[in-house]
Amino acid sequence: MPEYKVLAHRRVIKFLKSLQDERLKARLKEALAELQNYPIALRRLDVEKLEGLKRAYRVRVGEYRIIFLVDKEDKTIYITHIGRRESIYENLTRF
Repeated sequence: MPEYKVLAHRRVIKFLKSLQDERLKARLKEALAELQNYPIALRRLDVEKLEGLKRAYRVRVGEYRIIFLVDKEDKTIYITHIGRRESIYENLTRF
């Protein structure tokens, strides 16, 4: 049973819908689903805490990154960004 609720920003949903690569889309969705099992998911996925941002983490899925915030009180994970490694970190000022 999932421990955490996962909520995605509309830009994340829009990005996933626009992906043409069905295999990549499936891998990203699988990682998002796995985050429901936080904190166990930290051992299964390639997750690292982001420096300088409170409660912010990233999951590596190939050349893509999933950026998320964790609210331990509400047991909620907020997916804020998904994108290519080269450009994803530039957009993090939009929290």
